[in-house]
Amino acid sequence: MELMLTARGQFTFNKSLMQHLGVQAGEKVSIKKLPDGKIEIQAKKNKISSDELFSRLRTLAPSLNPGNRTCSTEEIDAAIAKGYATAGMQGL
Repeated sequence: MELMLTARGQFTFNKSLMQHLGVQAGEKVSIKKLPDGKIEIQAKKNKISSDELFSRLRTLAPSLNPGNRTCSTEEIDAAIAKGYATAGMQGL
């Protein structure tokens, strides 16, 4: 398969390539430079759905938020990071 480089320095992936990568318009891909001028393109997706993340955060919430108090943005960010870390350790 060949792609044409536009005058703006961009490539357009056709539908079959996007389906193969499992990405849709607006989603990111990761590009890795390999020896001999080759590249590797891979879908850059979280391995956990947002529903799963929020479910995990709900189960963590009592331990992270005793007394059901209002949380700061930093505390919410930390809870989200912990949820992703937990999912990563479980291979999700």
